[in-house]
Amino acid sequence: MTSNPHDIRPKQHGPHLPALTGIRFVAILHIFCFHLWVLFDMKKEPGMENLLRGMNDLPAPLFTAIANGWMSTSFFFLLSGFILAYLYWGEDGQLSIPKKTFWLARAIRIYPIHLILMLITLLMTTAYQLSLGTSPWLLVASGLTTLTLTQAWYPDFVPIWSWPTWTISALVFLYAVMPFLLPRLATLSRRASIQLLCALPFISLLPTGIYALYFPAGTEAPQFWKIFIGSTPLFWLAHFIAGILLTRVFNFSRAANTSDPASGSWFAWGDLALLAVVVFACAQQIEEPFKFFLRHGLMMPLYMVIIVDLARGRGIAARLFSLPGTGFLGETGFSIFIWQNFVLMMCGAFIMFNPEAGQHQFFWALVGAIALGIISTYLIEKPIARKLRRKWLVFGQSKDNKQITAANTDSLLTPSNLPAGTSHE
Repeated sequence: MTSNPHDIRPKQHGPHLPALTGIRFVAILHIFCFHLWVLFDMKKEPGMENLLRGMNDLPAPLFTAIANGWMSTSFFFLLSGFILAYLYWGEDGQLSIPKKTFWLARAIRIYPIHLILMLITLLMTTAYQLSLGTSPWLLVASGLTTLTLTQAWYPDFVPIWSWPTWTISALVFLYAVMPFLLPRLATLSRRASIQLLCALPFISLLPTGIYALYFPAGTEAPQFWKIFIGSTPLFWLAHFIAGILLTRVFNFSRAANTSDPASGSWFAWGDLALLAVVVFACAQQIEEPFKFFLRHGLMMPLYMVIIVDLARGRGIAARLFSLPGTGFLGETGFSIFIWQNFVLMMCGAFIMFNPEAGQHQFFWALVGAIALGIISTYLIEKPIARKLRRKWLVFGQSKDNKQITAANTDSLLTPSNLPAGTSHE
């Protein structure tokens, strides 16, 4: 192998990432539980007082951890950058597949089921939105941006049709810029990469610092600005880049074939970092603007340590998140994100027709979201993805190139073909 002056990788680590698939499922479930808590905690209209009332009976530490579920959002973006870089950052510093193939594969993964859910949402809630006095112009504009998953760029569009999918909207932006980021990041030396990795938490905090000046503790910020600071895709770029850089600084690559000698050890700093996150989440409900400081930068170093040790297979957490079945559930994470809004709507609709119910809604919402995620992933999304993949990613090539492209796109869209249980994006 020829030497590369910009090669920042000190040694090889094997492709052992099943624990990341497992923890991603837990992180996404944590975010979903937080969205249920928001529904429970919000000011309710007459007749809706019992919505998710069973959450009052949860143990106090668990209830607090759910109320702090926003913590997992930053972990999700960091982990997404790590997994995508692990899969597609080539040895030459470029995207390992053509940009068009990468973008089409992402679109095939995201949009079919999203469009199906948006059609259901439009049919179910248009009349209700109009009855609330929502401007028809706002409904149309927010509907178009939500259909295209660009709604996160304008806060007033986010909560109208499918509030939870702002995260997917931000991911669409990150997917779009990733092919242009990789070659630029590849030019960094190891020292420069480590310096940038250390600087990214502070860079990520800049918008939050400005927000806190305008809306200090004790000040109630308008919803527009809360959504702006929490959901604008550009503000999540630092987390995504940090995840990408972790793969180079610690040499995690799909192309690496040797194993990490520390893999399988019982102790890891990642365990302590994860324990610190759990204790902190359960300790007390965190208010604004401090929660934005935690979410947008202060917790990033802890998450970096967790991801690196889980990817190495080190520690108790790596063993737990690699248990049989975690990979199966981990693959449903994206689907749970997409189906969240439907489940939240069903919670509200159920109470409208049965105002005294609500005691067990939290449990059934959780079970329903997981069940829908499994059904959607394995019976709807994967079959659709396979058909679209064959049509759009292999169309118009020679027979030999078709075979090569088909093999590549299988790894893009079929997680079972990824090394060591790695989840795809």
